[in-house]
Amino acid sequence: MAISIDLKQLIGEDAFSKTIGVAVSGGRDSVALLHCLVGCGAKVIAVNVEHGIRGESSLKDSKFVADLCAQWGVPLEAFSVDALAFARQNGYTVEQGARELRYRIFDELLECGKCDYIALAHHLDDQTETMLMRMLRGTGVRGLVGMRQVSGRYLRPFILNSREDIDEYIAQNGLSYVEDETNSDTRYTRNLLRAQLVQLKRSFPNLNASLARLSRSAEEVEELVDSLTPQPELKDGAAYINIADMAQPVIAKRLILRAANALGVRQDIEEKHYASVVELRGAESGKRISLTHGLVAHREGEHIVFEREGEQMYAPDACEEFCEGFHLGGEVRLADVPADMAAARERGELYVSARKLPEGAVIRFRRQGDGIAKFGGGSKSLGDFLTDKKVPLRLRDRLPVVAVGGDVLAVFGVDVSSKVKVDPDERQAYRLTLENHEKF
Repeated sequence: MAISIDLKQLIGEDAFSKTIGVAVSGGRDSVALLHCLVGCGAKVIAVNVEHGIRGESSLKDSKFVADLCAQWGVPLEAFSVDALAFARQNGYTVEQGARELRYRIFDELLECGKCDYIALAHHLDDQTETMLMRMLRGTGVRGLVGMRQVSGRYLRPFILNSREDIDEYIAQNGLSYVEDETNSDTRYTRNLLRAQLVQLKRSFPNLNASLARLSRSAEEVEELVDSLTPQPELKDGAAYINIADMAQPVIAKRLILRAANALGVRQDIEEKHYASVVELRGAESGKRISLTHGLVAHREGEHIVFEREGEQMYAPDACEEFCEGFHLGGEVRLADVPADMAAARERGELYVSARKLPEGAVIRFRRQGDGIAKFGGGSKSLGDFLTDKKVPLRLRDRLPVVAVGGDVLAVFGVDVSSKVKVDPDERQAYRLTLENHEKF
């Protein structure tokens, strides 16, 4: 099959007004992709990521890309990362770590407007390798879909072309490229499979076409599942899924995957983690489990809530003097007392009496032994008080409080103590609000 790219078919009639970032390593596939896009009149920039894996050899490849871009008049965005250190720190393989760092860079370029799309040089043989790797790992239907030609703002213009098509294009156009010596290193999983596929294709010459048909069939199933699956609710940096929507296993898995994706986790969730999350449906509220890639999930009322581990922005022992301004995720302002306190509470506003607030009040997070005076008389431990107010366990240590010693006078976003209740004749009071309001 001859190589050509129909940009309008891929991304629409205004395709030539869009900037396409082309991932260029210097290898034959990415060089062919850049050349083809330049040749069809696309507005492009090249993106090169030096992973810090192959030392001088890697640096030479990046220099080759820089020289090529200068020769062709293509703007270049060049980056250097330490994929080895990143992989060690995060428990990834080197391949996983390098991929994660690449996509972070691509996402940033898309987010900041440097380009409208990212084009990747994956081709039909890459598709076959990807599908077989997923099968060997026990993938579900979603994994059989393989890589799409257009996936959001990512393009794979060569996904229907074979490696032989690209070799022919390189030869016809006399293009130079570099060869990554690690491509023959069978210690890397994909390289091992690629080497074995050479023999497999001799016995099954239609292997690429057969798996392409399987991919299309799987995509039809996926489109149906997608249409039946609701979106998680995103709120305050967490993803909420309704337990009532998890009755069907295939829908439950898709919900869990969408929640993880919404929080920036691209890698597939393992089967054991799906099972652990599903078990939360029958757990008591507040039950928490750790998942993969820094995710945690909680049972919270009729929802399961996903968030990234270690998201708290302030040290647990942080403590600041009470005054106007921003403190530990909350804001204090002297303001007019509203006529409708109930409506103010719905807006996330609490009011503390300025004349009743004792000296020495501070803003901090809750501590062991804290108590609060209730309306109607008596006092409670702060923990029991927050339970009564149905504040999720996962949030309790993140809510700033106003306190003197162990006496809590207000919990931002929740309630105030009877000791600092605003009297009817007060015209001004301290207004307490959370930067990210969640109503309890």
